[in-house]
Amino acid sequence: MPAVRIKALLTLFSASLLWGSESLMAQPPPSPVFYKTQDSDEWVRHTLHVQKVYSRVLLVDASEHPPQTVSVGALDLNARSKDHRGSAQKYSVHAVFRSLQNAADMAQGGDLVAVMPGRYAGFILRERPGADDQRYIHFKAMGKPGDVTIDQPSPDPDWMILLQSTHHVIVQGFNIAGSTGPGQEPRGPRAGIMLDGDFGRSGKLTHHIVIVDTFSHNHRKWGLHSTDTHSVLLQDNVFALSALEHSAYVSDGSDNYVIRRNVLFGSSSGGLQCNLDPVSSFHELLKNASLKNYRKEEPTREWALGLVRLATQKFGENNFPDGRGVNFIIEENVINQNGKIGGGSLNLAGLQDSLIQNNLIYGNFNHGIAQWDDGNPYDRAYAEPGPQSPSQVANPRDLPLWGCHGNLIRNNTVLMANPERAAMQCRNGSWGTRLYNNIFINDEPSSIEIFNTSIYQLEAAFNVFRTVSYPGAVEPLRSLAVSLPEGPSNVSGITLERAAAQFVRYGQEPWVTISGNWWQLSANRPDFRPKVGSTLFGRRGDAKQLPLRDVLGKKRKKPSIGALAP
Repeated sequence: MPAVRIKALLTLFSASLLWGSESLMAQPPPSPVFYKTQDSDEWVRHTLHVQKVYSRVLLVDASEHPPQTVSVGALDLNARSKDHRGSAQKYSVHAVFRSLQNAADMAQGGDLVAVMPGRYAGFILRERPGADDQRYIHFKAMGKPGDVTIDQPSPDPDWMILLQSTHHVIVQGFNIAGSTGPGQEPRGPRAGIMLDGDFGRSGKLTHHIVIVDTFSHNHRKWGLHSTDTHSVLLQDNVFALSALEHSAYVSDGSDNYVIRRNVLFGSSSGGLQCNLDPVSSFHELLKNASLKNYRKEEPTREWALGLVRLATQKFGENNFPDGRGVNFIIEENVINQNGKIGGGSLNLAGLQDSLIQNNLIYGNFNHGIAQWDDGNPYDRAYAEPGPQSPSQVANPRDLPLWGCHGNLIRNNTVLMANPERAAMQCRNGSWGTRLYNNIFINDEPSSIEIFNTSIYQLEAAFNVFRTVSYPGAVEPLRSLAVSLPEGPSNVSGITLERAAAQFVRYGQEPWVTISGNWWQLSANRPDFRPKVGSTLFGRRGDAKQLPLRDVLGKKRKKPSIGALAP
């Protein structure tokens, strides 16, 4: 079936089945409009309209002699230089505060909150007057990287920075330093940064948030966590060394993210966890007063869809946590040394109609890229045991709803040797997946793993891997796929040893190291570019499925396999 037909099917499925096709009793609020593109720069230009000039400057400085002026350039989110700055402009300081919280309490849309070098407690920001397009509230660390450290929690001891029921906010340049890490006694706040719509109380989502150039590390659970959100950019950050769980965790029905150019390393469980979690989403929905009379929870699809239809009627589509996430671009991230207690390096649950490309995933101890439905109870009757013959899959209604549907996964490099794991996994209704131009090598079975509920409309072409497996009686279902990994354009049987000889410099060394209050690229990090003349990775790939750049930002000029261009 052509890709256009699959997209149409996915759109029809989402509109008519998941959200219900019956006419609504009342007019819901306007739904957010998500710009759809495969170019993340375009997404930024259409989604995030950041002002070039600030209305006021609020200065945070604990010294006795704060400056009366500051010089800053306009923030260009599509610039690839580390400063993201245009020419500097001098501003007079409107007011001076000794704490971040006092400045946050006084901030308004259009303000720059300039934070001078020093050590500070964190802050809570809830909705503030005037915040909107061209009027973001921008919290910026001044000085050199690492000069501004947040090492004490906000007034809520669970979080260093809490952005709750708010919108149009930028956080840039902070060293958000926890006090624990893998193998240590867990202590301190749960996360460095928390984005929270608090939907059960507010009836709203937190949205239009930018987290850029931060270093959030050594926290109890997560470098960053988000719930009930949409239209978020996570860019050029390092999230690392979480004691109990993930480097970063996006959850509970969040939509419309670009997650690019980040490093996620050294955490006990996942690197980047995007688990949109229908159970937690629906529990949050039921906290809202307008939905509290919905009937008692049942572990059925009918109960879940009834709740979604009611919430859509009251709040509008994509205006509430719905247990899935749509319109993500996850690209150019490096994920390394995570997962000693399990999970997935890039763990996706309920992510749909999204793009995952140019990610380098190596030296982890868990799954590579995993797609599933979080084992939610509403899908269980459709996932266990799942279809046994093609006649049982007449259309998507016969498969789990909250799996990962319609994702394009291309030009990623996943290298591992983890038993009972997979470099690329599709399970629990993760159907309509398109796999192009990837390197998926696991020296332990399996490199690619496709479950019976995920073979429907699978496309796999121009991938390099070692082995493929089909748990759950998939053999009779092969006719449901568009193209299988065994197809002629794919290359199988490739081990890490054979692949290593084709790279400029193979290795397991970490991508970054910590030096003082900041991080730096490791001098000994591997170089996974194909060697000149590589017969395995060079001059191979589908030119129609080629990203504009590779993981390091180099423009791709010809077809190539994996996250790094020759």
